[in-house]
Amino acid sequence: MTTQSTATVSSSQTITIRVLAASTGVSYKISLHPTELTVANIRSHLAAAVPISDQILLLGPPYKVPKDSTLQSEEVLNSLRLGDAEDNPIPEEAVDSAQFANSSKQAGTRRSLLTSTERSGARRLFLFSKRALSENAPDPPPCKLEPMELALPTDPPGTSTLNLTQSISASQPLHQALVAYDRQFMLYLAQGRVLADGADMRLRSCRQCVQEQAIMARALRAAVSNLSDHFNGASRTRSDFTATFQSKISSHTSLLQKFESILANLGSVPLHPSLIQIARGSGRIMETLLDTVPVERERAWAQQCQTSHQHLLSLYNNLESAFSQLGTPSSRDEEIRQDSLAEGEIQALSNEVEAACQNIRDKQAERLKLLTDDHNKALKLIMDALGEDASSGAQDDKVQNTFTPLHQMSNKSKEVVQAMETDDKEFQKLLQKVSEAKTAVMKRMKVRLREVSVAQSSIQRVLSSIGVLKDALNHQCDNMIHLEHVAELTTSYKDFLSELKRRKAYGQAVASSSTAMMERLALMRSDEVKAREKFLRGPGRHLMPPFFEIFVPTLATPPPLFTPQVPALIEMEMLPDVANLVSEDADTSMMGGQEGGISSASSLTAESIQQQTAHSTADKNFHSSNTEEQVSNNNAGVPAAHPNDHLIVSADEQSANDDVIMDQMTGVSEEAERKTLAYENEMLRQQIERLGGKAPKAYLDGPVPKVATTATAAVVSSSLKEMESLRKELEVVKSRAEKAEKALSTQELSDKISHSSFSIGDVALFMPTGRESGGKRTYLAFHTSCPHRYLSTDNIEGNPDFVLGRIVYQEVLLAEDANAFGLQKGTRYHLLTVEVLKAT
Repeated sequence: MTTQSTATVSSSQTITIRVLAASTGVSYKISLHPTELTVANIRSHLAAAVPISDQILLLGPPYKVPKDSTLQSEEVLNSLRLGDAEDNPIPEEAVDSAQFANSSKQAGTRRSLLTSTERSGARRLFLFSKRALSENAPDPPPCKLEPMELALPTDPPGTSTLNLTQSISASQPLHQALVAYDRQFMLYLAQGRVLADGADMRLRSCRQCVQEQAIMARALRAAVSNLSDHFNGASRTRSDFTATFQSKISSHTSLLQKFESILANLGSVPLHPSLIQIARGSGRIMETLLDTVPVERERAWAQQCQTSHQHLLSLYNNLESAFSQLGTPSSRDEEIRQDSLAEGEIQALSNEVEAACQNIRDKQAERLKLLTDDHNKALKLIMDALGEDASSGAQDDKVQNTFTPLHQMSNKSKEVVQAMETDDKEFQKLLQKVSEAKTAVMKRMKVRLREVSVAQSSIQRVLSSIGVLKDALNHQCDNMIHLEHVAELTTSYKDFLSELKRRKAYGQAVASSSTAMMERLALMRSDEVKAREKFLRGPGRHLMPPFFEIFVPTLATPPPLFTPQVPALIEMEMLPDVANLVSEDADTSMMGGQEGGISSASSLTAESIQQQTAHSTADKNFHSSNTEEQVSNNNAGVPAAHPNDHLIVSADEQSANDDVIMDQMTGVSEEAERKTLAYENEMLRQQIERLGGKAPKAYLDGPVPKVATTATAAVVSSSLKEMESLRKELEVVKSRAEKAEKALSTQELSDKISHSSFSIGDVALFMPTGRESGGKRTYLAFHTSCPHRYLSTDNIEGNPDFVLGRIVYQEVLLAEDANAFGLQKGTRYHLLTVEVLKAT
């Protein structure tokens, strides 16, 4: 096959693509119209060499399976032209002596076949055969270069160039000898021409063969590069999965190992008495958190999870083993070294062809020129000798004198032919060496491509194993959720109690607000009744009947009675009374004896105040009998109202002077506002606890006395003071929550451990100091020039060996005489509250 420059556009607008066969190094030229330049068309043109089902095309670098859009890109076509120029194929038309001589002059400047780098942007399109990559693929046939043997003529071709008649030749033996010399020179010339032409063909074959070996070396580069891309992709996938797997499996291992201790701890956490009473009312006996757990079922589930956990670990170990079999850096380095040595041998063979083979070819061409010159000289001598008159005696002498130089020239030509035969044998050895070298390269290429194919298959199996293991891990995570429910039950129980308090506060706030609203509406209506009575008994009694009958028919009717139907808060009746639930003792038992905790907040869950009696004396007059006298004005001639019309018949004349109704609502409004503030305060407490902080203690230790509608100034003042204290507490809690949320939202969170600075949102590592306080260890932050950063252990369970957490709140304090950290009095230190990321 030819290796003419490819990926070029001819005058007829056809594009020529050169496809390089990886197994043989043969180049296939495919000429297509730009509209037909597709992968499918290229595959169909290559079907004669490799079946379409067995074809693998790689375009690069980077080496990928080509697409139609890629092949039709002008950039890609230009890069293919650069690849053709770098390969420097031998043109077919370089066959005459002048072109050979010119090629000989350029031999010293030929570019090396395999030393170009990717910075030139050159690309190549390689063809691989799936059949050749299979395990049972036959060995490639031996390479045979032609012409290996040259058949030299033994007789001169044609007749003698001398134009002698038969009679003269027969009658004159000297003339016959001259003809014999002429035919001898013609034989030498014919043999020399065969040897010179053979050298030309052998040089072309050697160059072509070396070029094909270089193509195979580049194809191996493409296969190794594609394998490396797949290996790197598999490494990234494995690395990402390993990080996730180790994180999940570590938490699963810890949970499975501690499951029995978790159950034991649940048995030490008592339920609130109100919850115990509710359970007994339902015919159940539950006294601790453990009683709420189906223990035997959870233990059986934990055993199943333990079995699947071990199976997961076994699968992961198999994955690691399979990945390690993909090859080590040392083995890949050895493969690269062997490939480089093979490329070096090809380059050395190319240099030898360009040196030794071309040198022989050039000498053969020069010798052919000598034989041609000798033949021409001999022919001239013979013609000169025969040019005299045949009857002259001088002609015989001249013919006799011609034999000596002819004999000398004949011996010289014979020596030239013998030298050409000797060099031809050397050339034949070089031709054999080049063909054997290609046979060896094809065999090595078969082995290496098989290794690459096996590695590709192994990578695909590893990726498939990762996918299976990922699905199994997700399934295991779903199964572990049931055990995580048990592990988080203590914390969830604490949040459950807090949720009950918040809902209780919400119900009380809604009830108080509804009561205050209805009381205010009732007072407003009462004042409206009095105002209407005052108008009707005053200016209204002078109005004419049209004002009552035509203009405003409702002028003498009472204001509408507003009776909203507030749905009953059935949920509040179902909530247990857990007002004093989270006490110091309860918090200590739930948190494993840790100090502090959430203080009593009974002030937030006090019973709602009694509703005031409605001041609706005037309302009774609206529903009284119609038999009372109606307002009339005999002098003005105002007729009596219709018997069915309701008139305001009684009113306190002094009541209309009461324009302010809020004074009568002071107690109810304050109670509603207090309940609302308590509800908001409870919500903020819950948010702080969820952020990992410690909620502030309540200022009030008992329920607030109910405010009667006839509250005195002292009671009102006391209520105002309580409200003020709640407002202050609310502002502190809001400020703390907003500060923590703002710090966490305005900065980009990082998982790196901070050691030179500590801000909200940073991740810190805390190590035990060796001191204990209240049965718990004290922890100091791992730091650089940032001393006295201690961990608040309020939300830390047990005594872990280390704590890794994200800072959600920090407080600057001064050490007192006796402190848990062993600091001197007056030492400034920081107490950090964290969201625990890992504690072991």
